[in-house]
Amino acid sequence: MKSPAGIHTDLEGDEQLAGSPRDYWQSVSQWGRQLMSCRLCRNLTMAAFVAILLIEFVILIPSYRNYEEDLLSQHAAVARQAMTTYLATKPDDVTAESLQKLLDSSRVTGLELMVNDRWLRVGEPVTDVGDASGRLRDLPRPANQRLDLVWNSGQWLGDYPVRARVDITGVSGELTAFVVRILGLSLLIAVFVTMVTMAVVDRMMLSPLLRLRSRIVQAGGDAEHPLTYVREPERCDEFGEVEGAFNSMLEQNASYLNRLQSLNKRLDQLLMERTRSLKQTEQELRLRSLYDQLTGLANRNLFEERLTRFLAEAGSREAMPSALVVLGLNDFQALNGLAGHETGDRVLQEIARRLAGFSREPGYVARLGGDVFGLLLTPHQGLKEDLLETDIAAVINACIAPVQVAGKQYQCDVSAGVALAPLDGNEAGALLSHAEIAMHRAKKSSDSQVQFFSSDLGEQIQRRQDMVKDLRSAIEKQQLELHYQPQFDRLRRCVGYEALLRWRHPEFGMVSPDEFVPVAEEAGLIGPIGLWVIEQAVTTMKRWVDQGFSGRMAINISARQLADPSLVGHIRGVLGSHDLAPGYLELEITETALMEDVTAALEVLEGFRSLGVLLAVDDFGTGYSSLAYLKALPVTRIKIDRAFVTGLPDNEQDEVLCRTMISMAHSLGCEVIAEGVETEAQASWLATSGCDELQGFLLGRPEPDGYRLPQSIAR
Repeated sequence: MKSPAGIHTDLEGDEQLAGSPRDYWQSVSQWGRQLMSCRLCRNLTMAAFVAILLIEFVILIPSYRNYEEDLLSQHAAVARQAMTTYLATKPDDVTAESLQKLLDSSRVTGLELMVNDRWLRVGEPVTDVGDASGRLRDLPRPANQRLDLVWNSGQWLGDYPVRARVDITGVSGELTAFVVRILGLSLLIAVFVTMVTMAVVDRMMLSPLLRLRSRIVQAGGDAEHPLTYVREPERCDEFGEVEGAFNSMLEQNASYLNRLQSLNKRLDQLLMERTRSLKQTEQELRLRSLYDQLTGLANRNLFEERLTRFLAEAGSREAMPSALVVLGLNDFQALNGLAGHETGDRVLQEIARRLAGFSREPGYVARLGGDVFGLLLTPHQGLKEDLLETDIAAVINACIAPVQVAGKQYQCDVSAGVALAPLDGNEAGALLSHAEIAMHRAKKSSDSQVQFFSSDLGEQIQRRQDMVKDLRSAIEKQQLELHYQPQFDRLRRCVGYEALLRWRHPEFGMVSPDEFVPVAEEAGLIGPIGLWVIEQAVTTMKRWVDQGFSGRMAINISARQLADPSLVGHIRGVLGSHDLAPGYLELEITETALMEDVTAALEVLEGFRSLGVLLAVDDFGTGYSSLAYLKALPVTRIKIDRAFVTGLPDNEQDEVLCRTMISMAHSLGCEVIAEGVETEAQASWLATSGCDELQGFLLGRPEPDGYRLPQSIAR
């Protein structure tokens, strides 16, 4: 970019160049090209040229008519003079021979003369006569270059009525010459006036306009120095007023620029303060996202992270097997219902304290969710393979021992599932899943509190293979369904629906998505199933839009789908084939899916944003959330997981977490929706705390066809 001084010099040089007489006269051809390239000048001069020609044409028409009348009158006068001379010098008797001599010596080619009450005719016949004293150009012309006239008695010819045919040869030629002269003169006048108009336009309009345009272009390219291009107006007419207005705009822009610079400095300061606050909030949220707020134990995320690290370290050396124990409290919901949530929380806290005594390593004991706990027994803790059942029995006995709360004792039975590493898996997710499967089998068993995964491994694998086989044909057999759960704003107005996948198995009935979706992801079937969900949801949304619905349709996108670069093109094609605007579709992506490959996720999300679809972060607060990445993601909505909503409004920790997430989301320019709203107290607290939208059984359950009646949707 040029410096202000350099630009100022260029402007002065241009003005001096434009004002130099020598350079001006040497640029006549350039001036002409400049005028012709100017649309305003070209249109103005063309209009002047055409106007002059039209005026000359209007003047030419009566002149042409008058000139033609004069020529015909001259020919008629010559013929009359010849006949007058003849009659004045005629012999005593008028004869045909004497009349023939008159024809031979005049422009008369035919004559009829009344002599002694009879017509004497010579020459060409006179057939269609007109009064010689009238308008001759309007008379009929019976033959080429001929005109029949009649002179009655008393009209210069004495007592002889005369009818004659007059030769008007030459009139057409003279008229043509007259028109050519007039047109040539008109063209010369038009060209002269046009040239004068062009010179005036250049002097009065084009040159000042081009100089002003040059200033505007240069000022637009150097927005940081607007005062450099302020000039005194050259003239006192309208162009001078335009230049004055432009100068005022430049001065105003300079004022705005100074103010903007000061605001930018202030904004930088606020941004730094907000960044520090966000970093602090991120650290607090990370701590809260890694530990269970009720028991103080590690949560599922931290437990899997520590388990992954342990398995990686154990795989690099020969070590004794480790046991992953998942414990679930039986009939805990009944205790919660009879004794109250506060008592249930106290029981969970006491059991967590007892379990923590069996682990010396932080993070090896966790509350996995609800009334389910996880415990990793490692060789470093003295675990003996032959004493494993004894150690697990000690853990169970500690858990089932009565818990005293407010002077009363409460006791819960415990079911435990055990998965051995590396026998039952060498990955944290698989090992934990196997231990949970074993725990569920223990809960169903009536004679054993402990189940080892390996004892039933064949059956579980067979069931998984059967499920994979059934899933492959589920779409073709139309066993998959979409149920739609409504979403509402704080005023309880429906603003959209979330499409939820269901599988109606012909043998097992309705299969939970929590059971078959992980299998579909592991087997690589989530791709075609996800495409089917998108197709069905868009088809349904198009039908609802045609019926008057104006909300949005939310669709869940898995991690494997997010890693597919062709997903953006597929969604674009589906929207185009159904003629549905992208703004009606919202894609929900979990934090875990976003954090698996942040770079790839950002590329795909940018594709979604360019397409125009809405983006939301699902299950916010339960995954490996990072504010640094979240700030860069092009999302418009954050969804608070139901785990944080369940304890509202009585649980103080859930209140703090929810308020923090709502405030953080609004600071990032995102809207907030909370799922799992099941009570009026929860809905009221969330609406009062600034949560934009709500979703849950309190407001509406998932149904096969959620939209029924047209309603006013606040988008």
